[in-house]
Amino acid sequence: MPRRACGRELSVLAGVLVAMIVAMLVGACQPLPHPFADDRPPAALLRVRDVAGVSVAPIAGKPQAAAKKLAAAVAKALLKHDIPASERTASLDSYQLYGQLLEEPAGQVTAKWRLIDAKGRLVGERTAKIEAASADWAAAADPPIERLAGLTADAIAPLLEDEAPKAVAQADQGGRTRVALGKVEGAPGDGDESLANAVAAVLKRQDLAIVTGAQKPDLYVDAAVAVTPDKTGQQHVKIVWRVRRADGAQIGTVGQENDVPKGLLDGPWGDVAYNIALAAGDGLMQLVARGAPPPGKS
Repeated sequence: MPRRACGRELSVLAGVLVAMIVAMLVGACQPLPHPFADDRPPAALLRVRDVAGVSVAPIAGKPQAAAKKLAAAVAKALLKHDIPASERTASLDSYQLYGQLLEEPAGQVTAKWRLIDAKGRLVGERTAKIEAASADWAAAADPPIERLAGLTADAIAPLLEDEAPKAVAQADQGGRTRVALGKVEGAPGDGDESLANAVAAVLKRQDLAIVTGAQKPDLYVDAAVAVTPDKTGQQHVKIVWRVRRADGAQIGTVGQENDVPKGLLDGPWGDVAYNIALAAGDGLMQLVARGAPPPGKS
C-alpha cells in the first residue's frame, strides 16, 4: 500500500443523503469513495443518544407571515439547547410541538405551545410573548421572530430535561478529555453554525469536556466544507472533519460526501446538520480515543 495513503491517520468515510444520512464506511488508509444512494445508516445513528428529538408542526394563527417563518426559527433555537429539532422531518420517536400565534393590540404577539410525546401524551403547555412594531410582524422581519423563537426554546427545553442527560459541567472536568471546537468553514446557508452546534451536541453526550475561551484543551475539532457544481444540476458536498492535538499535530480525519440538488443547503440546515454530525460521531470518537492523553496526564 502506498506510504502516503497509510501512516497513523484514521479516515472514516460517510455519504450525506439529501435529508437523511447514509451508512458510515469506516476504514483506515483508504481514499474517499463516491457514496451509493441506496446506503442506509444503522438504526443507532438515526438519533442522538438519550436526547429527545422535536418535530415543529406548521404554526397556526396570525400574523400569518410570521407564523410561516416561526417554525424554522424555533427548530434552530432548540438546536442551540442541544435538542435535535426540525420543522421539515419527523420520526416515530419524535416529540411534536404545536403552536398558535395570537396577535394583540400594540404589536404584541403571544405564542401558545403544546408539546406532545411520541405516544400522543401531553408533556406540557407553555406561552411566550413579545412586542414589536406591527409593520415588522406584517413583513415577518427576522429580529422579532428570532426573539420569540428564543423565548419559546427557553420555555420548551426544561420540559425535555428528563429526556436528555445534563451536559458536563465545565467546573467538573476531572479525568475527561478536553475538546475545543474550532471553526466549520465553507458551508452554504447557515451550515457553518449549524454543523458546529450539531457536532458539539453529539460530542457532549460522549463523556467529553467541551471547553471554550481560555480553557486549555487536549484536542481540537474543526471542519472544512466544499460545495462544487456538477453537470446534472446537482451539487457535490464534501465535509472533512479534522481532529488534532493541542500542539497542532493531526490525529486523523472524518470525511463525508455526496451529491444533493442544487440550492438544497443554501438556507437553514436544520436536522440535516444533526444527521451529518451523527454520521461523523463514531469516527470522531475513535480519533478522540486515539489522541486522548493517558489517565493522569491531562
